[in-house]
Amino acid sequence: MIKEKIKLGQFFTKDRLWLKPQIKKFINQSECGIAYDPFAGDGDLLFVATNELNFEEIKGLDIDINLNWDYNDSLINIPHIDNAIIITNPPYIAKQSASRKGIDLKNYFEKSKYDDVYLIALDKMLEAQDYIVAIIPESFINSNYMNKSRLASITVLEENPFKDTENPVCVVCFDNKEKSFDKIKVYKNDKYINNLSSILDIRMNPNYTIPITFNTIDGWLGLRAIDSTDDIKKIYFDYKDNINYDWKNRIKVSSRHMTLIDINVPYELRDEFICECNRIIKSIRDKTSDVLLTPFKGNTKSGIRRRRLDFKLARAIMEEAYYNVVNKNSCEEYVEDEFKFFQVQSES
Repeated sequence: MIKEKIKLGQFFTKDRLWLKPQIKKFINQSECGIAYDPFAGDGDLLFVATNELNFEEIKGLDIDINLNWDYNDSLINIPHIDNAIIITNPPYIAKQSASRKGIDLKNYFEKSKYDDVYLIALDKMLEAQDYIVAIIPESFINSNYMNKSRLASITVLEENPFKDTENPVCVVCFDNKEKSFDKIKVYKNDKYINNLSSILDIRMNPNYTIPITFNTIDGWLGLRAIDSTDDIKKIYFDYKDNINYDWKNRIKVSSRHMTLIDINVPYELRDEFICECNRIIKSIRDKTSDVLLTPFKGNTKSGIRRRRLDFKLARAIMEEAYYNVVNKNSCEEYVEDEFKFFQVQSES
């Protein structure tokens, strides 16, 4: 049964790595007397609640009848408990992944607008209680979840809090009060980064006005779209010949970590274009402490979360670089030509 829970995306936490100071403060300020976990699993979170947070009463539910909790399918409904705060690690499994593994979860997905069961779980928790602390995938930050405005904070965890997976996670704290995104705090580990609004404002979206083709062997521009584990090789653009990679035999339509790109940049401007692409990606990473980039399993050797650049953001970066370099030079050439024309006209 435990293997089945792991298969279904129900991972077990370890120790108290998730309990950062700002999260502990949120729990204490809720003034709730009961720690409540509707996805209790092996009880690690409730154990921490008892020993680290001094809750005198705990309540756990689980769908696994072999565990020592009251039975409940919390993806369908979560009973309300007065004076309780939910502290939980809900299951994560995407609709597409469940289908690929032959897991029948249509009973949940057919009634939901979401594509992962943890998002369904968040809605059920918000229906049941006001205060919630949940360990969920870090991809939540860029998700289409509809109730982000009820958040109090998001904490990205670079340390792995799990026994059985390296899935990148964050801890979300909900107080169930509607608010603007500039009131929602974002942390990395125990360090405050910025408010959610300021971070999301930096996100770039492509306008698809420039022809760009990914994963084409005819491309001149190479992109390493994922950080290495060595803390040296990070996401960057460069000429394909400058990147040590077997492009001919390894580039496929489905490639996502290394790609060749075809974009019509004049030869004489390509050096400047590449520098501008890399400047923009560095700026995004610096201004957001990396949290806008897609998290990738595992950290670098120094413990920093690896990141992946998705092609949508890569396209937006190249469009911006194209405008800053190619269009700028074209405009300057036009102005210079017009000046020369009028100068000749006046002299004649």
